[in-house]
Amino acid sequence: MWHHEITVLRRLVPVALLFLSWPGFAGNPNTWTKLDTAIIVGKRWDVPLGYDPTAGRFIVLGGRSSYADYRKPRSYDVLTLAPKSNEWENTFPHGKEWGPKVGAATALRWKGESWGFRDIEGNVRPNWTIYGTFSLGQKYDYDPDTKAFYFYAGGSTFKYEPGERRWTDLQPATHSEKELGGTLLWSSMAYDGHNKQFVLFGGGNVQSERGDPGTWAYSPAKNTWTQLKLELQPPQRANSRLVFDPVNKQVVLFGGDQLDQLMGDTWHFDVVKQTWSVMPPTLSPAPRGGHAMLWLPKAKKVLLLGGYGYTSTTEYVASLYQRLPLELWTYDVAARRWDFLGQSELKTGPDTPANFFTSAAADADDRVLLLGQTGTWQCQIDATKTDEVGRERLGKRSNEVTVRRLSHDPSWYGEAPTSAVAGRGAAQFQDLPANEWRVQPTPRRPMMNMDWGSAVFAPELDLILRFSGGHSAYSGTAPQVYDVKADRYSLPFAPEYPVEYVYSNDQVRGEWSFKGNPWMTGHTYKSTGYDPNLKVLVFAPHDYTYFFDQQKSKWSRNSERNPYQANFYVVTVCATPQGAVVWANHRPGGAPGLWRLDAESRTWKPLPLKGDLPTTSADHHGMAYDSKRDRLLLFSDLGKNKGDVLEYDFKAGQTRWLNARGKDKALAQSRETAYLTDADAVLIGAHVPNESAWLMYDCQANSWVGVELKGTDPIGKKTFNNSMGLMFDPNRRLVWAVGQHSQVHVLRLDAKGARGLE
Repeated sequence: MWHHEITVLRRLVPVALLFLSWPGFAGNPNTWTKLDTAIIVGKRWDVPLGYDPTAGRFIVLGGRSSYADYRKPRSYDVLTLAPKSNEWENTFPHGKEWGPKVGAATALRWKGESWGFRDIEGNVRPNWTIYGTFSLGQKYDYDPDTKAFYFYAGGSTFKYEPGERRWTDLQPATHSEKELGGTLLWSSMAYDGHNKQFVLFGGGNVQSERGDPGTWAYSPAKNTWTQLKLELQPPQRANSRLVFDPVNKQVVLFGGDQLDQLMGDTWHFDVVKQTWSVMPPTLSPAPRGGHAMLWLPKAKKVLLLGGYGYTSTTEYVASLYQRLPLELWTYDVAARRWDFLGQSELKTGPDTPANFFTSAAADADDRVLLLGQTGTWQCQIDATKTDEVGRERLGKRSNEVTVRRLSHDPSWYGEAPTSAVAGRGAAQFQDLPANEWRVQPTPRRPMMNMDWGSAVFAPELDLILRFSGGHSAYSGTAPQVYDVKADRYSLPFAPEYPVEYVYSNDQVRGEWSFKGNPWMTGHTYKSTGYDPNLKVLVFAPHDYTYFFDQQKSKWSRNSERNPYQANFYVVTVCATPQGAVVWANHRPGGAPGLWRLDAESRTWKPLPLKGDLPTTSADHHGMAYDSKRDRLLLFSDLGKNKGDVLEYDFKAGQTRWLNARGKDKALAQSRETAYLTDADAVLIGAHVPNESAWLMYDCQANSWVGVELKGTDPIGKKTFNNSMGLMFDPNRRLVWAVGQHSQVHVLRLDAKGARGLE
C-alpha cells in the first residue's frame, strides 16, 4: 500500500478541455488546454523548456534519453512550437537536413553514453544520452542581452543561440564542481538582468561542508564563475527553481527537497545588495520540490506551478515521490504575498513528472506552456483572478515541512509495542534448541527492501548494525539498528533519499548528502564492517571511508582518500581486534591488497603482503578472522583455486593456500562468513551446492563440512541469499542472520553433527 504524505486537496477549478489554437487563445483564464497537435516523438525527460522572445516561439532544448531509445524514431533534440499549427518543429542546425520539419528525425547519435559535445560526425551538440549521474534539473535560463540560453550540467557551462541554431561549450576556467569536488545535482540558476549575470543556488552532491555549492554567479561577458561569500544563505535544498523579478531586483526561491523533508519557505536574493533574506508570508503553497517558477511580464509577479510530494511506500521499485495537483500560485515580491489562482485535477490535467522538475515557460503575454509526460499544455494566466477561499484552504505556514512516515520515520519505531521476548535478557535464548533457526517476533521492522548487502554485530554495544540496499531497493542514508535485548529496531535519523537516483542501477557518483551522510552505493555487498576499537560501523566502498557511531547517531568521514580503488562490488571489510581490515584493489585499478584501519588517524594502513589473493567478484568472495590463530581466512568460488581456503598470517605478512579437503564440493558463494569460536569453524552463509545443509569450514581439520539446520532457514530454498547478513554474537555464542525485510533469525549451533564433504 502506498502512503501519500500530502494534504488532500479539494477540486477548486476544473480543467477546461478547450482545443483552441495558441494565437489569440480565448479560453478561460487559469485553466489548462491540451494541444493535441503538439506531439514530440520518442521518450525524453529532464527537459529544458524556454521561450525565445526574438522568434516569438517556445523552445525545447534537448532532454535526457537512453542510448537505446535514441536509436528509435524520435523528434530532434531542439524543437520550436509553430504559432499557427501548434506543432513542434524540428529545429536542425543551419545546413543540416536530418529529417522532416515535423515528426521523427534522423539526427546522428553519439559515440557512447558519456557526457560530451561531439556527435559521431563531429557536430557540436550536447550528448543527452548520459548513463548514470547527470542532472540538468533547473540549471539553465535565458539571457535576453546575449539572446542565448545558458546551461550548467555535467561540469560543463554551455549555451544555445536560437538565432544561430548553435551550441557552444564555453569551458570557463573554473566552476563549482571543479572548486568543490563532486558532481552537482538538483541545482537551479536564474538570469540577473541588473548585473547581467546568472545566479546559481541549491543542489547537492558536492564536497563542501554543507554538501551544497552555496551561491555562485556566472558572467557571460567574462565567461567566469564566482562563488559569493555570503554570511547568510538559505538552508540546503534540491529541486527548487530560482526566478528573477526585474522590477524589484530580487531572485526568488521557494521550497525544495532537503532529501528527508520538503520545504515551504520563501527567500529573496537582493541582487543589488547581494544578500539573502528569508520572507515570512502569512500563507504559502504547500511544501514541494521540482516545481516551476516563472516571471509573468504583464502581471509583474512570480508564478509557481506543479511540483512533487512524498510517498511512504516500501514496495519494491516503487516511487518515493508523487506529482501534486497542478496548482497555480502567484507571488508579489513587494507585498510578500502568495495568492492562489486554481488547480487542475490529477486525472485530467497535465501529467507532470513525479520526481523531476516541472517543465514550463511563459511568454510576454503571461501565456504559459507546460510539457506533461503525454503531451503539451497551455494556459493563459490572469493574476487578478485570485481564489481567497482556496488560498485559505490550501495555504500553509511558511515554516511547514512534509516528511515521510511509517518505516521512514524514526518516531514510528518508538511507538512499537513491547516485544514478546523483550525484558527476558539471557533467559529469552536459554530455550533455543541446537541447530534450529528461530525468528524473533520483533513488533516493528524496517519494511524497506534491504537486498544485496550484509550486517555487522557490535559486541560492545550489543547491537546489529545494517546499511544495505541500493539499486531497486532501500537507498537512504540512515542505517538500521537492532537492539538484541529489546528485540527492537530503530532509525538514528530520517533517511535522505537522492531523488531520481533512488531505484537506479547506478549509484550517485559522489560522496555525501546535505547532512554529511554517505550515499548508498549501487549495492553494499560486503563493503560494511565493524571496527572494535572505534566501536563503529565502517562503510568503505567510496573514495572516503564513513563511520557510523550509534552512540552519537551520526556518520563521520575520514579526511584522506582511501588508498584503494573505490568499487562497491569487491571492497570487503572484516573485523579484527587490531582494527577492521579491508580487501580491495590498489588505486587505480591495480593488484589486490589488504589494509588495516588505524583507529587514531582513521586511515587505512597497508598490510605487508607476500603471495596472491583469491579471485573477487560480487557475492562470490568473503573473509573471516580466525581469532584462535590470529589470521585471516579468505574464500572464493572463482578462479584457479576456487573452493580452497587462503590463509593470511599477520605476523609473516604472507598468504598460502591450505588445500582444504572437500574444496571441490564447496563451490558456493562465500560473501557471508562468521567465525564461531566454540566450533573453531567458519560458517558460510550459503548451502552446500544441491543440498539443504549449510556450508562450514572446520579450521582444526582443514576440511569443508556440511551442517543440517532446522527451523526457518534465512537462506530459503536457494543456495545463497543475497539479502542476508550473517554474524556471530560472542556475548551469547549465538549466530544471527537478518533478512531482506529485516527479519531477525537466531541460532545456537552445535558442530558435532557436521559431516565432511569429501
